[in-house]
Amino acid sequence: MPKVKVAPEKRAVKRSVSMHDVLNNKYKMLDLDPEWRKYIGHPQENFKMIVYGESGGGKTTFVMRLCVALTKLGKVYYNSAEEGEGATIQAAAQRCNVKELCAKGSFMLGDRDSFDDMVYKLSQKRSAPFVVLDSLQYMELKEAQFKQLVELFKRKVFIVISWSKGASPNGKVARAVEYMADIKTYVSNGKAVSRSRFGPTEPYEIYPPRQVEVKKKGRPAKAKAAPEPELFSEDGEAEEE
Repeated sequence: MPKVKVAPEKRAVKRSVSMHDVLNNKYKMLDLDPEWRKYIGHPQENFKMIVYGESGGGKTTFVMRLCVALTKLGKVYYNSAEEGEGATIQAAAQRCNVKELCAKGSFMLGDRDSFDDMVYKLSQKRSAPFVVLDSLQYMELKEAQFKQLVELFKRKVFIVISWSKGASPNGKVARAVEYMADIKTYVSNGKAVSRSRFGPTEPYEIYPPRQVEVKKKGRPAKAKAAPEPELFSEDGEAEEE
């Protein structure tokens, strides 16, 4: 008995795009302060970023300073899931001169918002185009949830703060987000080093590096600067000295 050919099911399928069209398109880049372009490149308007590093290394201060620059372009929503509203976030805001540099209402704090609360807030009209999640581990964010955020809010910028294990994001989900991120920033001992898909970068000095005491027999202890993070070239490989 001959086989009957079955017509493929009709369904909506996204058309493929000609690479010539891609090359001719003009994509909207973020009108970011040129000073910040030195540190993270010149990103597209809906970039994704992960910032990871040791406790006390300067992650919050670095991200908050970037947020101050972003408020010149639109509202920032900072979900402080780990610290919440309190003295430590207040101190960080004071270090970054938020009151002096940001218009009132341009920098909004989420006080330990849950994932569902965050989605609800971002779904509202005139919600913030710039979103910070602090931190991935404290929120217990899942890889599927991050993908959901990116798909639901295609035009928003997402900046995820993560704990680290050595010089890498801590945990399977954090490493997956690192792969998905356009900008990957490692913070250690007061210095932020970024690998960016949007151009070469240089290190950002958050604060002077702490001094590490080195003891030698028969001699007084000498102070030595803690090791600096690796520098990265545009293609993400470590540069040789």
